[in-house]
Amino acid sequence: MVRQGFKQDARRRVTEALSAQRKERLEQERRLADLAVDILTAIAERDQAVHTAEQQAADAVRALLAEHLTTVEIADLCGGQIDVKELTRLSRIPPVPAAASGAQS
Repeated sequence: MVRQGFKQDARRRVTEALSAQRKERLEQERRLADLAVDILTAIAERDQAVHTAEQQAADAVRALLAEHLTTVEIADLCGGQIDVKELTRLSRIPPVPAAASGAQS
């Protein structure tokens, strides 16, 4: 009879310990998920900023090309901070239509 009481007490303690562990695990999973969301959000924001900056640079390169400058002249004008290969890549980025550029802001 006394053994039965010990067993019930032991079961209760094990159940409480498991419940506490489960609660801690769920809280950790929530924290980890929140941090993963923060990472993905930051990366998406960075990607959008890079896209926007590259689009602006591409627009400027195309404008300079329209002024009949060569990519070598544009590179020189930029103080050698950007090479001809990068200028060529930027010049090939298609312009954003006027309606779409306002929607991205």
